[in-house]
Amino acid sequence: MIRRNSQPSGDNSGIVNYGAMGNVQNQPGATNSRQSQTNTGAGPDQLKEFSALLDRIRHQLAAEQGRVNDYQQCVVLLDLTTQQRLDDTGGRSTATTMLEQILAKCDGVPGLVSLLASALSLIATFA
Repeated sequence: MIRRNSQPSGDNSGIVNYGAMGNVQNQPGATNSRQSQTNTGAGPDQLKEFSALLDRIRHQLAAEQGRVNDYQQCVVLLDLTTQQRLDDTGGRSTATTMLEQILAKCDGVPGLVSLLASALSLIATFA
């Protein structure tokens, strides 16, 4: 029989994470576990990945423009997003805000929502 909130046997009931990764969180109720996080900033590969992701968003926006509220505004916001410096806190914040505005205008268009969520997640790793 499995009880709720029971601790597994052994010295460590949590996950031990090391290295460069996104934001980490310890599991609820973990005992004798530790976590280490290093935010490495925006490397060249991540910046290329982000740029490619913005290109995919641009193409998907064009393909779904009939389902997007205010398509032209979304294109302007995307253009401004591409101009932001992601190695700067202000640039990341501005890019995040613009992508969130585009997301709000997507009305749940599955492909766009997924791409925008990926872009927002990638920005979070640049911190």
